[in-house]
Amino acid sequence: MDTDLVPLDKDSQIVNSSPIRQHRPSSSDSTRPVSFISESELAALADAARKMRNGERNELLILTTFQLALRISETLQITKQHRQITVDGKHRLFVIGKGNKPRVISVPATLSYRLGDYIGRHNLADTDKLFPISRQRAWKIIKQCAVAAGIEKRTYPHLLRHGGAVSRLKRSGNPKSLQIHLGHSDIKMTLRYLSTLQVIESLEIEDKVKF
Repeated sequence: MDTDLVPLDKDSQIVNSSPIRQHRPSSSDSTRPVSFISESELAALADAARKMRNGERNELLILTTFQLALRISETLQITKQHRQITVDGKHRLFVIGKGNKPRVISVPATLSYRLGDYIGRHNLADTDKLFPISRQRAWKIIKQCAVAAGIEKRTYPHLLRHGGAVSRLKRSGNPKSLQIHLGHSDIKMTLRYLSTLQVIESLEIEDKVKF
């Protein structure tokens, strides 16, 4: 797992309980911050997953959904043939998105190699799914991991996607690139992650104010 990830636990808790969220504006409101799993919470979830039955699979399910900021339905459709490495060493994943819309996304090399190792050791065929479980089972696994990790907020798969999107935008600073990566048809959906980062950064700045 990427050790350079910036912990956002405290701020994710504040954003999650924000009165802005409780107002519940329309889903297209680009100023609405989102609930998300922070990177330190991700580490705790992954650690809990490793201790479960099918621990390696469950850990990879969580890491893949977060680091690639995927919908859980997209994660569950991944097969061996979807993982690609280009001739110049770039790691890619073919994703079947919402409405069966295909896209190709970038994959962190460390995660890609872990997926490749898992595929090889389990002798998966080209069309075999890496995570042959139902959406309901994926929800249950993530919820069980959250309880074991001591994460008190309601935790479900889409919070992993939100967390991955926030972390990616923090690194890239490029909402348009993130929109393409996420498969959003409307940039307004993506700009929610920018609003979330702005709330976090505002809190960090205001924390420095002394009287």
